[in-house]
Amino acid sequence: MRHLFLLFWVLSLPLFAKVDSTQVCHSCNVIRRDSDVAELAPKWKSGTLKVLHLGDSHVQIGHFSSEIKRLLGVQQEGIQFPYSLAKSVDGRVLKSKASGRWEGTSILKPSAGWNIGLAGYAVSTRDSTAQITFTLKDSLARFNQIRVWTNSDSCAMIPDVGPEFTLDKRGQSGNVAYWDFKSYTPVSQFTLALQKSASNQDEFTLHGVEVLSNVTSIDYQDLGVAGAQFTHLKSRGNVDLDQIELLKPDLLICSFGTNEAYNANWNLATYRQALVEFMQEVKSKSPGTVFLFTSPPDTRSQKRIPKFQQEVVQILSDLPAAYYDLNQVMGGFGSSAEWVKNGCFLKDQLHLTKEGYQLQAKLFVLALFKSWGESAASEILQNQVNQHTVSIGIPK
Repeated sequence: MRHLFLLFWVLSLPLFAKVDSTQVCHSCNVIRRDSDVAELAPKWKSGTLKVLHLGDSHVQIGHFSSEIKRLLGVQQEGIQFPYSLAKSVDGRVLKSKASGRWEGTSILKPSAGWNIGLAGYAVSTRDSTAQITFTLKDSLARFNQIRVWTNSDSCAMIPDVGPEFTLDKRGQSGNVAYWDFKSYTPVSQFTLALQKSASNQDEFTLHGVEVLSNVTSIDYQDLGVAGAQFTHLKSRGNVDLDQIELLKPDLLICSFGTNEAYNANWNLATYRQALVEFMQEVKSKSPGTVFLFTSPPDTRSQKRIPKFQQEVVQILSDLPAAYYDLNQVMGGFGSSAEWVKNGCFLKDQLHLTKEGYQLQAKLFVLALFKSWGESAASEILQNQVNQHTVSIGIPK
């Protein structure tokens, strides 16, 4: 029944304005080495699939992953973060307002003494009176379940989200814990405060919050950091593996490579080693996780040519994992010129417009449907993609 509902839902999605002459290679729009991905089809159909999608600004901006989630029928937003406290742009779902003394950091900075999780950001305080109020941006929405991701050690203060909520469950792995709270009354906001149960508890680090639901739905965590390279995640996300052990994702999508391609000091061997090591480390914590790497889109940031774009693409394509070549699907090296001409990129020629990201997301989900043997859903989505594209094939 759920499968039929999702198929109808894809069919009923609105079409977007036509994007003339965008060069798209439809014959390239497949996931390579997809046997493990294909085995996840039953979990998608039953709504039990758990996805972790990590990346750079293309993910943090949210247009790409939000459209993927919409097409897959995801009904929960995943981990949110008070990005403004770490001097970034606030999230899509919750706005935050803090009081007291808070410090923030990200994987972009060498941050000795910090624990940073999958969000790529962390905020911390030693002020027991510090608070953060989270409010839904959708004024009509309500919730009665939340999850708070924190550090876990003997010196950590305890999260308190108000008298209307009671602690339902707690999970821990290594230096990361989550706290699930429930309320009998639906609310639109909550305030995170801190408590001490021992005199030595004098610090608190927040890794994110989630608005939960009783509805059975695909769990899709999309977490990106603007400006990030994969090696930032690998070397500075020092509690990532603990968090992955708790999440146990079925599918881990890695969408990095844009910033590496512009980095004059990028090292091919170091990059490959970091990718392989990360795969091994994740498997040790979550053996059932399937990897899917995506290549970076073709870009021309500030009209610069990305020096190592083709090398990054080659490394990703050679990994022993499922691979989606977004770069080739766009039309290959230099294809962004057509996308720019047709209004799919912002002026910086590094980030796409909302419609540009939505087109890329449709192409990606179409490739997933092919791997999952969803011929009816594929045909419907292909027709929608065709509304965007006129010219088909890699430019010669």
